[in-house]
Amino acid sequence: MFIERFIQICLSRRGIMAALFLLLGVFGYYSFTQLEIDAYPDIADVTSMVVTQYPGHAAETVEEQITVPLERALNGMPGLVVMRSKSTFGLSMITLVFADGMDDYFARQLIRERLIEAELPEGADPELEPLTSPTGEIFRYTLHSDTYSQRELRELQEWVVIPKLREIFGVAEVVSHGGETTQFQCEIDPEMLVKYNLSLDDVIEAVEINNSNAGGGRVVRGNLAYVIRGIGLVRSLEDLGNVVVTSIEGTPVFLRDLGDLRLGAMERNGMLGRDDEDDLVQGIVVLLRHEDPSPVLAGVNAMVEELNQRILPDGVWIDVYYDRTDLIKTTIRSVSFTLLQGIGLVILILLLFMGSVKSALIVASVIPFAMLIAFALMYLTDIPANLLSLGALSFGILVDAAIVIVESLQARREKNPDEVFTEERVADSTLRIARPIFFSVLIIIAAHLPLFAFERIEGKFFIPMAYTVAYALGGALLFSLAVIPGLMLWAYSKPSKVFVNKPMEWLKDRCRDLMSFLLDFPRFAILQLYWRYC
Repeated sequence: MFIERFIQICLSRRGIMAALFLLLGVFGYYSFTQLEIDAYPDIADVTSMVVTQYPGHAAETVEEQITVPLERALNGMPGLVVMRSKSTFGLSMITLVFADGMDDYFARQLIRERLIEAELPEGADPELEPLTSPTGEIFRYTLHSDTYSQRELRELQEWVVIPKLREIFGVAEVVSHGGETTQFQCEIDPEMLVKYNLSLDDVIEAVEINNSNAGGGRVVRGNLAYVIRGIGLVRSLEDLGNVVVTSIEGTPVFLRDLGDLRLGAMERNGMLGRDDEDDLVQGIVVLLRHEDPSPVLAGVNAMVEELNQRILPDGVWIDVYYDRTDLIKTTIRSVSFTLLQGIGLVILILLLFMGSVKSALIVASVIPFAMLIAFALMYLTDIPANLLSLGALSFGILVDAAIVIVESLQARREKNPDEVFTEERVADSTLRIARPIFFSVLIIIAAHLPLFAFERIEGKFFIPMAYTVAYALGGALLFSLAVIPGLMLWAYSKPSKVFVNKPMEWLKDRCRDLMSFLLDFPRFAILQLYWRYC
């Protein structure tokens, strides 16, 4: 009863319904422009990693003093499913996997609260890795120069490039590899230590004590107050050389008096190579989890262009060699081509079999409106668009309901060529088939319900696809019942020539003869099937 009433209301107010669906199509297009578009879905679990550096200690010591106490502190957290750990030379890594539905930031807050309880040796400070996912790597680049050394390039990377890229919202981290880390070095002359009766520990202690700034309060002079501070933070080799190590009869002995000062690099454990170049500085931009990569990549590319043109010194440039933008564009291009190809094939087949341009275009109009409705619902329910979710759409299924409605009206018109479509006749023809159409589409949608029972990786793969298919089928059904009868009424309100598809008529006659023969001789049909397939 509800379906019949709905069709009658829509048909009697067909102008209003057409306007509503046009507005819905505009909102669907806007939703498409706002959708999170990526090449593939993020299937990672809610995961966090606790990383603790304990330099200079063996793996066994790291396991006993770092990993085990942290595991004891982290055990029993709400929602924790799996905890894995790995201890290597000077490094402890603990991976925590939480149940589906756990909020990432809430899980990280729980971890921080538990880390406070852990008793660790001095110098071991556990940290959480950036909030990202295994698919978070979106951009890679290398720094090049014809005049700057690898040490200077690494300094530009750490103090110029990375801070600028971190300004972009959605960038979780910029990981740096390669190059040399700058180090202030002082080659102590042993004879000078003997001369001034000093030990190496005295020199180290003097550098540590003098490498800081100190506050000294204020001195009031009249209406003014002067801030006093002691400046001792080492910023250059000259500052390091001015560190006073000791004094002899009131004469200070500076660090520069004990040896040679120079800029050097920390000991390297590896090198970064690319193609024919075997020593480079590289940066990897990591996406913040749950962020749309497209606007983040647009911001990264704009910042790289600004760095190359204005910020970096002459003779230094950034060379991009991996950008997920290309993959996203390729995915969008592939999906768009597939969708347009499918729409074209559906229209061609409709023209061949229905024989009417008007009817074919009316049926084909279901496809864009169904997809626009699906985009609107995907936007409202935060379903991302990717190759898997959009590639599951079948246009043949989307137009099924419209084909049945249009074919029913066309068959009635072919029997009575002079008949003019009226609202009552269109409603009568549509109401006869509305209920079977409605429940057939519901059955197709219900066939996707088992996908919603998937969990973890399987659920992240297939649940967005099930939502997309259900939204598109629901939109196609709604458009077919609400708008298609009105379009047919407008298109065939006047008598016109009835197209007769002669090949289809011939095929229909042959099919009717074959079915009559098989019904008259069912044993022959069964024997033929047995002989062919058994």
